[in-house]
Amino acid sequence: MTHFQLHGPSHTDHTPVSDVFLDEYMPAANGEYVKVYLYLLRCLKSDIQELSISLIADKFDHTESDVQRALKYWEKMHLLKLEYDESEALTGICLTQENAEAAASRKSPSFKASAPAGGELPAPSAGTAPFSREETRQLLFICEQYLGKTLSSTEVSRILYFHDTLGFSADLIEYLVEYCVSKGHKSLRYIESTALGWHKSGCTTVVQAKQQTSTYSKAYFSILKAFGISGRNPVEGEIAYMNKWLKDWNFSQELIAEACSRTMTAIHQPSFEYADSILSRWKTRGVTRLSDLDALDEQHQAARKQTEGSAAPKTAQSSRFHNFRERSYNFQELEKQLINH
Repeated sequence: MTHFQLHGPSHTDHTPVSDVFLDEYMPAANGEYVKVYLYLLRCLKSDIQELSISLIADKFDHTESDVQRALKYWEKMHLLKLEYDESEALTGICLTQENAEAAASRKSPSFKASAPAGGELPAPSAGTAPFSREETRQLLFICEQYLGKTLSSTEVSRILYFHDTLGFSADLIEYLVEYCVSKGHKSLRYIESTALGWHKSGCTTVVQAKQQTSTYSKAYFSILKAFGISGRNPVEGEIAYMNKWLKDWNFSQELIAEACSRTMTAIHQPSFEYADSILSRWKTRGVTRLSDLDALDEQHQAARKQTEGSAAPKTAQSSRFHNFRERSYNFQELEKQLINH
């Protein structure tokens, strides 16, 4: 094995990084997260005391969500503490002394970071213990097996976001990926969308997630059946529509099935867009149960009859020849004149 020496000019203007960070934290962390943490150390040593999420994002050509995930990760690792105001907007970041020995020479123990408009970091999820390095490696390995590929740094960030921000346990994340793949979806975008749906509905355990997926899976296939669709799973766009009808608008399966039936009657083919327009009108009219449609249909029929009754009856137009004065001819006299000529 060939050895080499690392050497270079000695500078006093440097940013020290603790051995604790290099030995214990950096190996298991996402590379983009490491960049953000090192930049924070650099800012502590500089005159920069006012920061924003957007400034850090621009520095590394990240999205603001990427920076938010990095900050949440390091907070879970207890290397920094995020400070919030009463509206849960990020107001400060404090690097902890015990794990950030490099901050010993900084001028102030913390610096303020203004959150961008509309881009506040969510409040920390309570009760979720940070992953150990081995747990993180094991989880990412399992995810790669399910997805059938090596995860990119961005994909790793998304998976860790489920834990750092949404508060998912390793078991719940594993089931999340397994569930989505079993439905034919390996897209991280789809997986993240599903995770956000579970988080919104309060799922914090595998048991709760299984109960919800079972309930909504039955509803999905019931809606497909109302459209006459069988033999396949719903695709992402269809699920988005059905989630809106079931979760956001709180329509019953019976009402949704009725909208599907009326769609088929009207255009003779399944169309989630057409059914969505029907349900949107029902939502505006305050329809909450199937019996509400009786009164709505009666109003529609009455309005239709009134419109038809008020229309003026069409009259036959007079022919342009009706005013032409009919003439009588003596054909014998005409014949004689033609012969004489």
